[in-house]
Amino acid sequence: MQQKYQLGFIGAGNMAKAIAKGIIKGGLLGTDQILMTDLTKGNFEGIEITDDNSEVFQRCEYIVFAIKPQVFDAISSTFSNIQAQAVISIMAGISVQKIKSATGIDNVVRVMPNFPCMIGKGMAAIAINECPQTINDFVLAVFNSVGKAIFLPETLFDAVTSISGSGPAYVYYFIQAMANAGVEGGLSFQDSLQLTLQTFEGAVKMVEQSDIPIDTMIDNVCSKGGTTIEAIKTFESQGVDRAIKDGIRACKNRSEELSK
Repeated sequence: MQQKYQLGFIGAGNMAKAIAKGIIKGGLLGTDQILMTDLTKGNFEGIEITDDNSEVFQRCEYIVFAIKPQVFDAISSTFSNIQAQAVISIMAGISVQKIKSATGIDNVVRVMPNFPCMIGKGMAAIAINECPQTINDFVLAVFNSVGKAIFLPETLFDAVTSISGSGPAYVYYFIQAMANAGVEGGLSFQDSLQLTLQTFEGAVKMVEQSDIPIDTMIDNVCSKGGTTIEAIKTFESQGVDRAIKDGIRACKNRSEELSK
């Protein structure tokens, strides 16, 4: 069967659709260059969806495995007919070596994206590998189309999971706590949420755009005898910094367990 598509997705869940949408919006590929698989055939944003994995295996130059690890294991018996130049995996906990062994494909790129890819603000870690530069350039372009991407050793992917992979949930947790605290102070939830969200956005931009150390930024807001210092002192006395580090460590440990 002749290859027709540049990129094929095994799986058409939220992350796969977010990546595909970003690729199209960024002009990296057209809808006619992408194929996706799902049990329900049809189309997404003009992209053809098939229920036949073998069509993706045989007709796509690049394949993205965007499925749960247990699904990968369940369909491994169908991998003998993969004709792709390279495999890209966004599956958690499955190593490059395992994917190479299962698929018979030497060029495998493992990527750890996160949930904000859904709105084009994602962060992805791409495992450093021995693939040709053209393949790595393509993968980098794919994930830059839905946010930002950096290359890191695969051995650090459990740490990546604990920071950027799971990190959006930590941020949502803190946003919710701040917004609810505002309600306790007399604000409506919507007003408190708006104040909180803009504060997060502004603070993030300042860290991005300034060479001032973060510790110094904290000190700059904390006037002696003022209001902010009282909140920071309370956080310190209650061990908020330690609790955050402990939570991230627990996340990393769980990622390591699931990778075995």
